[in-house]
Amino acid sequence: MKGEGCDGPEETCLQFGILADYWVRRHTARLINQQEAMDILKQADASGLVLQPSNSKEAAFLCCCCGCCCAVLRNIKRHPKPASIVSTPFVATMNSATCTGCATCIDRCQTEALRLEADKAALNAERCIGCGLCVSTCPTDSLALMRKPKSEQAEVPKDFDHTLIKIGKNRGKLSTAGMVKMLVKSKVDRFLAAR
Repeated sequence: MKGEGCDGPEETCLQFGILADYWVRRHTARLINQQEAMDILKQADASGLVLQPSNSKEAAFLCCCCGCCCAVLRNIKRHPKPASIVSTPFVATMNSATCTGCATCIDRCQTEALRLEADKAALNAERCIGCGLCVSTCPTDSLALMRKPKSEQAEVPKDFDHTLIKIGKNRGKLSTAGMVKMLVKSKVDRFLAAR
């Protein structure tokens, strides 16, 4: 918006369901078909963009972001242990024996979880957010994504509404009484709007 940023593609974030409907009605988004969505995801991977879905089992959106322009990813990157603050079931694993030290993975890692040590890539798992950008272009298949044990995976809310409720409760901004009040107000507003 300021005329600054990287050379990454800009039309890459996807919205689903009522969020998509909202943005289309506001004329700030357009409807696309499944093939166009797949093409966007391929372009995002080729451009080294991190896929960041809504933290919910029923995805509300899927952002495709870089670590320089996306405020969320930039702040995750600033944290000393990014893996501890994101909800991801995966972490990268490294086979140093097959690594040739080409540094392709280092250039693609948005959280600086990889670096060269003694002409081989070295992985800092505390910085890895499990995005898989390093895996998709490793020419020697020295990197892979591994599913974390269940005990290390954060609970994923059913939908984005439940995600927002969980965030509100965790921040102390939302109580059970407050939720009931919002629910009643929402039902009344919908009833009045339908009349």
